[in-house]
Amino acid sequence: MKAIKSLRRFLRLNPHAYLALYVPIFMLMFFTVEALVPSDADYWVSYTLLDDYIPFVPAFVLPYCMWYPYLIGTGIFLMLRDRENFLRYMYFIMAGFTAALLFCLLVPNGQDLRPTVFVQDNVFTQLISLIYAADTNTNVFPSMHVIGCAAAVFAAFKSVEMSRLRVPSLILSLFICASTVLIKQHSVLDVIGAAVFVTPLYALIYVLPRLKRRDT
Repeated sequence: MKAIKSLRRFLRLNPHAYLALYVPIFMLMFFTVEALVPSDADYWVSYTLLDDYIPFVPAFVLPYCMWYPYLIGTGIFLMLRDRENFLRYMYFIMAGFTAALLFCLLVPNGQDLRPTVFVQDNVFTQLISLIYAADTNTNVFPSMHVIGCAAAVFAAFKSVEMSRLRVPSLILSLFICASTVLIKQHSVLDVIGAAVFVTPLYALIYVLPRLKRRDT
């Protein structure tokens, strides 16, 4: 009971925290799109010749999995320490992830890069097997891992409160983005597509509001 009262008080004092409810909504939307565009669907194949030269490196599953605590940790930190940039961070993620899922629904896509057999059997390949089972090879373009990393890096570089975390945030994001192709979860094209995808989002959320403030 005391915990519930504390939570209610926190939400009353920090109504911006309600935006965190997008997380379960996103998960519901993601698995709905996964069900609508399964691995045996007739999808557009995301592929570049460069994909053939990128090795499969199972150990990179570790930075790949770091994406989840990285985004959650960034969100919690901003929620508690920097309301304005928390709002921007969440707007970026909400717009980016929702638009990406909508694109996948309108343009079913997938990649055929996953190894059919793992040469090694270790903790890394076992973890990758779990990821492959939970997240199919469809709905990969643009990469939401890259979109999420961009949101976290932009927030870190805009927030004074996160000034000491800017370089670590950037380095971790680069490792996560690299991991998406090194464990064959994404094509290079998915990464490039996400990089292009976030450009108008950055302008909409960070640049335009600043220009409007200058005009007033």
